[in-house]
Amino acid sequence: MSDKKFTKSELSRLSWRWVLMGQLCSNYGKMQGSGYLTTMLPVIEKLYGDDTEAMDKALLAHSQFFNCTPHMAHLILGMDIAIEEQEGISAIETVSSLKTSLMGPLSGIGDTIFAMMNSVIFGSIAATMAADGNVTGVIIWEVWYMFALFVIRPFLFNLGYKQGTNLVGLYSDKLKNITKAISVLGLIVVGSMIASMVTLNLGTVGLFSTSLDLQVDLFDKILPKLPQALLAVSLYWLVGKVNLTTTKLILIVIILSILFSVTGIAIA
Repeated sequence: MSDKKFTKSELSRLSWRWVLMGQLCSNYGKMQGSGYLTTMLPVIEKLYGDDTEAMDKALLAHSQFFNCTPHMAHLILGMDIAIEEQEGISAIETVSSLKTSLMGPLSGIGDTIFAMMNSVIFGSIAATMAADGNVTGVIIWEVWYMFALFVIRPFLFNLGYKQGTNLVGLYSDKLKNITKAISVLGLIVVGSMIASMVTLNLGTVGLFSTSLDLQVDLFDKILPKLPQALLAVSLYWLVGKVNLTTTKLILIVIILSILFSVTGIAIA
């Protein structure tokens, strides 16, 4: 195993770099992809600066779609740096699969803690106490925010960095199997999101003296959520075809949803 290439001060700067740049150029196409790439630039330059091909591969990999609760993303970032530090460009596919599989589950936890609890709970306390002329609630709210920023955030980053190193040290000869397992997990997460979050109402058709709900009475009897799955596969296939991007596909789906709603077909 090679020696560590990053000092504690460098790791600290990388952690803060994500705080400042994680939401950079956030967009519907790649969400936080640009911010993640910008955060990783010092790592890429230090690890692959002498290898143009490896640098190009790393730049492409880290510019892909990424979307995670900013605080929880520190865990992924720490693991990413640790793995690439030890294995180099050979582990880039493992890192990409790791990001894909973890960003969803970690966001579920992070959104509850850092979004709902921060805004709903602490915000409600602050508003209630402020209505009585008491600023203590606002102070508590700010203290929680600072605690999350200066304590929880670096803790998650360091935890990810340490676990990433252990992952490579213990399973360096099994990276391919880990990559496959993480890829399967990522597909499961995406599949569950399609089934639970995509709504496709195909409407009803008249059949003799009765009406037939195409979604409930037909497709769900064959395979539950079949139309949703076919829609997702079709959109995935269209990405990159005839200059179509994810942003253009979103616009197309919105337009089709409006048009189809007139005929009783609803997409959401």
